[in-house]
Amino acid sequence: MFLSILKQSFQPASITAILTLVAIGVALLFASPSIARWGRRWLSATIVAYWAMSCPAGAGLLARTLTGSYGPLASAADAQGARAVVILSGGSKTVRAAAGRLGVVTQPSALRVLETVRVYRLLGDPLVIVSGGVTDREGQALPEGEVIRKAVVDLGIRSDRVVVESESTNTHDEAVAIRRMLTDRGIERFVIVTSPVHMWRSLAAFGVEGLHPVPSASPLYQDAAGVPFPLTPNDVSLEVGNAVVYEWCARAYYWWRGWI
Repeated sequence: MFLSILKQSFQPASITAILTLVAIGVALLFASPSIARWGRRWLSATIVAYWAMSCPAGAGLLARTLTGSYGPLASAADAQGARAVVILSGGSKTVRAAAGRLGVVTQPSALRVLETVRVYRLLGDPLVIVSGGVTDREGQALPEGEVIRKAVVDLGIRSDRVVVESESTNTHDEAVAIRRMLTDRGIERFVIVTSPVHMWRSLAAFGVEGLHPVPSASPLYQDAAGVPFPLTPNDVSLEVGNAVVYEWCARAYYWWRGWI
């Protein structure tokens, strides 16, 4: 429970994390004169860190520490006879009101969906496994896998070729569940679709389960008509910077748990 709250509320881009860091700096400013200077330093460092993390140039440099050489699958031959495509969830939102619930994919998931559709067409009607359970701690949320399933079907993947894994809440659980699903279907070779930032940890977690998928990384950014100035902070770059910080923390945690 504590880990779930930490993951959702204290990621760098969350309002909880931002206000906590600012509050610490303000509290130091109102301390004794000898301590107040540390408040100025704290707030200055916070501004610089967030500016770097939320501008295209800074987020891009941060992402390079994780993305390596992972890119999209170039040809059917590169899939090495893969018979399935596995897409790992990048999150979804469940909007709730009196009329019911509506699931909406986040931008990271949307980019993975588009890459999955491209790979599906490239390979010629393979099985598609959509993975993702409920990670919303408020409850009543739709499983992320179900939300993403609707998105891939809406974009042209045959519904009878899509199966959903909706019990997992993290990458380790996804690897365990998907190994079982692939074994039941007699499938050994498959393509895995996730973001380039998340790809290394995914391959490592699946490797521990004896699975060695072919990687096909989704785009880090969506195609845009205009290119923002490299030093101008924006929401999309902050999301990328946040994902990088989260991924480094996740790698450390997975190493500690023996999951990679």
